[in-house]
Amino acid sequence: MNYFKYSQLFDQDGDLSKRWYVGYYFKHPETGKYVLFKIWLSQKLLTKQARRAQANKLCDDIDNRLRQGFNPFTAENIGLTTVISAINKALDIKTSFVRYRTVISYKSYVKVFVDWLIESKLSDLTTESINSRHAYQYMDYLKLNKHISNRTYNNYILSMKALFNVLVNREYMLRNPFKPIQKLPSEERNIFAYSKDEIKLLKDYCIINDPSLWLFCQFIYYCAIRPNELTQLQISHINLDKKNISIPSYISKNKKQSVVTIPESFINDLKKLELQELPPEYYLFSKDLLPGEIKIFPTRAAERFHKVAKAIGLKRRMYDLKHTGAGMVLEAGVNIHDLQLHLRHSDLKITNEYLKAFKSQPSEDFRMKFPSI
Repeated sequence: MNYFKYSQLFDQDGDLSKRWYVGYYFKHPETGKYVLFKIWLSQKLLTKQARRAQANKLCDDIDNRLRQGFNPFTAENIGLTTVISAINKALDIKTSFVRYRTVISYKSYVKVFVDWLIESKLSDLTTESINSRHAYQYMDYLKLNKHISNRTYNNYILSMKALFNVLVNREYMLRNPFKPIQKLPSEERNIFAYSKDEIKLLKDYCIINDPSLWLFCQFIYYCAIRPNELTQLQISHINLDKKNISIPSYISKNKKQSVVTIPESFINDLKKLELQELPPEYYLFSKDLLPGEIKIFPTRAAERFHKVAKAIGLKRRMYDLKHTGAGMVLEAGVNIHDLQLHLRHSDLKITNEYLKAFKSQPSEDFRMKFPSI
């Protein structure tokens, strides 16, 4: 006695704007009636030929499993998986191939979302039942109750869409509930810089009490290298003869290999370190921010800086040193395109934010050199 009917393609009469699926029937163990089970084809397949090719492969796989005794009523119904369970599964999948800092961000976003589901008495919500109404409720909660900025709101949107796309691609759900939500207009980015007195305060204290931290700070100021990149920088990446630093793609934020110029005012300090005497595979900043074999997290440097800032009453972030360097070199009259290359900005619009912040009026040199008519 057959408990199933072999699979077939349901092609919506060839209409590519609709979702095609492969379906098969299996008898319900209690009612004895045949129930249709659907496996949806990807809408990214834009031709009939491509969809039929995928359907043929699915049919072969399903029919083989049915002949071997597969029973969909005893298998997991992923449509009834709770959203909490599913989003944690998506987190495991997503974080298996992204950078460490991105993993931390995703974990934070998922925790806030799960806490909201529990607080809203939606812990039993299934992947089959969640919809855009729930997604809008959550984003409204973040904006109205958590008072997050538009920039942070947009970061949440991007991350939630990415996580739920993992579930859509694995057929836990048909549609991404966060897809319709649009980003909000971002506020202008605030760029803060140290005053000369603040730099002197930090430098004088660190040279005596924490010279390794001061070197870390100098790399941010002179070379605009991010803390996460600095903790992965190796001795072999620094070329004092060519006066540059190679930033490999695997440690760069934008995943692109680049070369950073070392300003002349920083070269002499680096030469005093005698880096050529160290093994090339050593990390420049390892344990205790000294060269070594162990890769540390950037939070170690941040913790050191916060301790120093608190001791001297400095209310600045370590990363503001990058903005300070950019601002000072702008005031010195550097070419804006040179600064763009130095900061590794892909778009001149980003560099222009520095120009707006630090060059609100023409320089004295401009005033003196303006030609007469």
